[in-house]
Amino acid sequence: MKLDSKLFDRIRIRPRHEEKPHVATPRCAWEGCAELGLYRAPKGHRAEGEYHNFCLEHVRHYNTAFNFFAGMDGDEIEARVAKTRDTDGRPTWGLGAKPGAQAKPNRPRPKPEGRANRFSDPLNIFARYARAQARAPQQERLKPMHEPDRRALETLGFQRNATVDEIKKAYKALVK
Repeated sequence: MKLDSKLFDRIRIRPRHEEKPHVATPRCAWEGCAELGLYRAPKGHRAEGEYHNFCLEHVRHYNTAFNFFAGMDGDEIEARVAKTRDTDGRPTWGLGAKPGAQAKPNRPRPKPEGRANRFSDPLNIFARYARAQARAPQQERLKPMHEPDRRALETLGFQRNATVDEIKKAYKALVK
């Protein structure tokens, strides 16, 4: 077969890897900036879901000065906060209810009082541990000492534990 045949002109080979369409990155929306606008910043409460595209430098500057509630009076702010307090403005519905059904208002849970009511301990493990700690003599509750610490205290002339002041005095005497 000849390479200049008409048959070879009609053969089309599809590339092995399809090229992904190139998404054009918008330019920074800051006036006079020619950088790419890779970072989104919200436009405000009057334009929810709309964003500016800024470069890193300008999005940092914008975020430091951005105030979502700017231009709202006190009643509007309270209404907005109350609306988004629990669900951030997303629709919710009760368990077993059909989507779109009205959600039941959340009842505030009673706050536990004291340390014992922070968690459930059905096997009383923590209570037993606390009782055992209260019964044990003070010396048995000391932390186990690591070998280097034990050797250092023995060098200073102590058998088990010593106060900070005693250790300082023994060290100064040893150094002299």
